Amino acid sequence: MTAEVAGARHGCTVVAGAQSRATNPTLGREHPLMAAIAAKKIEPETEQPAPRKVRRAIRRIKHRQRGRMAFARPVVWLATIQTTAVLADATGLGLTVTGPAVVLAAATTLVKARRRGQKPAMKRTAAACLWLLVATFVGPYGLIALVLWVVGVIVSVPYWYGLYRSVGRPAARPKALPKSTVSGVQGWWDETVVPNHVAFAGTRLAVPGPVPGGFTAVVVGVPGKTEFDKMDKAKGTIASGRRVPLDQIELGPAPGGDYSGARVTVVERGDNLRQVRHIEDYAAAIDLRTGTAQVGWFFDLKPTHWSFWTTDAGAQMGINAGSTGTGKSAFGGTKIALVHQCPLAVTVLLDNQDGSSQPEFNGRTAISREGVQACWEELLALDYVMGRRAHFVAHVPWVDDQGRERRGKPFFVPGDPDMQGLKLMYVVVEELSMLLKDDVYGADATELLASAAKTWRKPGGAIDVFLQNLGLENFGGKPISNSLRSNLSGGGSVAAFRTGSSVDYNMVGLTSDPSKLPEFWEGTTQKTRGLGYTKGIDNRPGGKWRASISRDLFGISSTPAAAQLDEMTLSFYEEYRDLVRRGIDPRDPAAATPATVATPQWSSGDVEAVVEHALISGPKEIGAVCVAARGRLGDVPLGEVPAALRALEKTGRVRKSGDSYQLVKEVQ
Repeated sequence: MTAEVAGARHGCTVVAGAQSRATNPTLGREHPLMAAIAAKKIEPETEQPAPRKVRRAIRRIKHRQRGRMAFARPVVWLATIQTTAVLADATGLGLTVTGPAVVLAAATTLVKARRRGQKPAMKRTAAACLWLLVATFVGPYGLIALVLWVVGVIVSVPYWYGLYRSVGRPAARPKALPKSTVSGVQGWWDETVVPNHVAFAGTRLAVPGPVPGGFTAVVVGVPGKTEFDKMDKAKGTIASGRRVPLDQIELGPAPGGDYSGARVTVVERGDNLRQVRHIEDYAAAIDLRTGTAQVGWFFDLKPTHWSFWTTDAGAQMGINAGSTGTGKSAFGGTKIALVHQCPLAVTVLLDNQDGSSQPEFNGRTAISREGVQACWEELLALDYVMGRRAHFVAHVPWVDDQGRERRGKPFFVPGDPDMQGLKLMYVVVEELSMLLKDDVYGADATELLASAAKTWRKPGGAIDVFLQNLGLENFGGKPISNSLRSNLSGGGSVAAFRTGSSVDYNMVGLTSDPSKLPEFWEGTTQKTRGLGYTKGIDNRPGGKWRASISRDLFGISSTPAAAQLDEMTLSFYEEYRDLVRRGIDPRDPAAATPATVATPQWSSGDVEAVVEHALISGPKEIGAVCVAARGRLGDVPLGEVPAALRALEKTGRVRKSGDSYQLVKEVQ
């Protein structure tokens, strides 16, 4: 209710009350504040100026019709076109007006498309520019104007229909559960779950809260009696008591890792993941600091992440399992697209299925091979290159944060300035079982990949394999296959879509059986492509999730990659090819030469001398000292300059004053 309406409804009462007090002294003395309010109410209300009323009305319309103003855009667009033509005709300037307008319209369309990363839609812009040029010579009246408006309205119909659907169906937002529902959840737990399974005996729910379509709460257990593992195996009791499918129940660790408790999440509405979501909608990208990217959504609509590398372990491995048509290859295309747009990594695509797994990226990645034989030959070259990169990483010179000169690092992290531009190599192996079961190359390939899963991490080789299910037969079926599977799953992430086998899912860290995932969404004939379980950085191995896809995968693949193979890796490949041409086995330890590590042509004493020379002219900040050092010594690492300043400060030759350094008078 607005203030005006309230005043209109109650104004007569206030006036009457004031008059009665004035004529009837028996009503008693009125409070001075109330008297002032009554007097103010009696005064006639001044009418607001017309412009203020207009502005208020416009604001109300914009607030109540938010989103509907877009319906007027085509009309405004058409009116602007005709107004431009009429202005050119009325002033007699002709092309002097319409020419720049055409150029401006085309440039605006191109710039907007480029900023959004899309292909420019030039059809409507070109048609409008053509009409504008014709109207310049013929005149923007009569039949010409009619053509503009009729065609413009017809072309705008799909746009209006799309707006109507979007306004009529707003996106659902998570709503807080009513207090009665929250309290009902706690009572339901006490009456339905606790008495019906010994694993939950003595437990209670605490801190219940809403999630989209359900609730989450902390299960408080009895120390020394309840155990998380036993509760996790008994979560079917929760699903039965809530009358929901088992895959809509997640039981995770309790806050703080309390083993006597757990965190339960129940989603009663099973359509949270039905909507297909695209990575372009939330601008998915690999975080250059952490090496992770959002690749989907959990069933409670919390984001799902995939780790390509970490700052404390280097490159991360991956396993992707799923039957045909479950969205496994589409998820692979999403991850390749993310790497394609990352400036710190390149993709090596090995498609054993003759290029049919990722057709959009065939020939468009840094290295791309098709077929079992070509993939095996590339693995041999990669193994040699990774060995050479590992030697470089283990002997690279660098200066730590204490100014000490050191050699070698434990593993490679993308973006490390000491690594001379080395890039992460994201190695995608599609249809792994076709390679490992091959009669000619299978046994050797299993041995090589089992070793690579252990050794490629440190030099920056992230292996990501794709197969039908998680059984050992898909990893070669050899004694060493267990080592291959455990190193791939333990050193990274696992994504399991619907599989045809219910064995071995717990061997890769999953707590839910992916073979029990539904093939179709309930009540529809639409397949659940992209629906699965994952184990990784989110630490939700029992949480159902759905992978996001790209709206235009070919559009991403057809643009140049953000990164290319670095010069050092290319030189290692050239060494390998040279050994093969000369008939030398590259796997022979005697064939490989130590990686060339750039040896500085200066010592720490040289850097200190240059720093002293730079400070002779007066105090300087550290940035100016670095520039002077680079000018005298070339590509000296910038970490050497702070180390030299600290050393000179310890010996008493340099003194720090604020942000500047200066030589002491005796040295000068």
